[in-house]
Amino acid sequence: MFNFHEEAIRREHENGLSIIASTQEAVDRICAEGYENIFYIGIGGTILYAGQFGHIVKEMGSTLPLFLENAADFNVVGNPFFSEKSIVVIASISGDTKEVVETVDLVHSMGAKVLGYVEKAGSPLFEKCDYVVSTTGGEYYFWYAVTLRFLANRGDFPDYDQFMEELKNMPDNVVEIYKKSDAKAKAFADQYCDSPLTYLVGSGNLEDWAVCYGMCIMEEMQWMPTRPISAANFFHGTLEVITRDIPVILIKGEDKTRPLMDRVEKFVNTVSANGTVFDTMDYELKGISDKFRWILAPIVARSSFQRVSVHLEHNRRHPLAIRRYYRRLDY
Repeated sequence: MFNFHEEAIRREHENGLSIIASTQEAVDRICAEGYENIFYIGIGGTILYAGQFGHIVKEMGSTLPLFLENAADFNVVGNPFFSEKSIVVIASISGDTKEVVETVDLVHSMGAKVLGYVEKAGSPLFEKCDYVVSTTGGEYYFWYAVTLRFLANRGDFPDYDQFMEELKNMPDNVVEIYKKSDAKAKAFADQYCDSPLTYLVGSGNLEDWAVCYGMCIMEEMQWMPTRPISAANFFHGTLEVITRDIPVILIKGEDKTRPLMDRVEKFVNTVSANGTVFDTMDYELKGISDKFRWILAPIVARSSFQRVSVHLEHNRRHPLAIRRYYRRLDY
């Protein structure tokens, strides 16, 4: 399989599992000390990852006082619910994201504490977090451990221990998802790599993944214009610009919002000859209970789209690491 490194993929997910214990310990300490509310704060991909878990909290019916904030917005607007008793959760690969560093300094000035996943040791965010966990490739596992541990400590997720035990099966499952998704990923990239515009539709805990893939991968890393849209909003504007030749990516998960995606899929297939469905239900998850599949949809979706990225990169002869402006200009 082209540009496929099985052991490296498995290792990243095993790295994610390796930080669960330390993340749990940090959350337990925070809960023991007490908190008023929790703020997931990020920018770009990090807030979009966090948003997937915000939806999980809501769909579980928890009243966990959780707020999601874009760091740039928060830095200039603030939030009236924020106080020194708030807990801030961040994630960063580089450890020096300008807006997030500013956020951490701001919340510290207000007396609040920060729990962070930071991949680069010694970076500003690594040093500034009150509680920090670090590895390579483990961001999703960090968000699972943080979110579900807060819920479990409130009694809102009694299946926590079972979920975390079954999560250990995901590295092997992810490798198989990469393999099974490759043919569809290649077919999409072969047909649409030069499309002047691509629509991406998602819902529930995959709505923010649709935005993340369109914005952070297709636009930032491949310079491909996109228009992500939620299934909930699709029929209030976007439907009118879908035509036979417009490529549409439909990202289907397994939570309560799936019927919204079914409705969009039916419409797209009626008027367009260029719809592509990426469905988390297409993948077997060995050792994972059916009741947990919807929660794991973000990892499944990301894993399948990793193969799309590989083939777009090859077809467009544009390495994912090359940027025109990001971190190259002073802006």
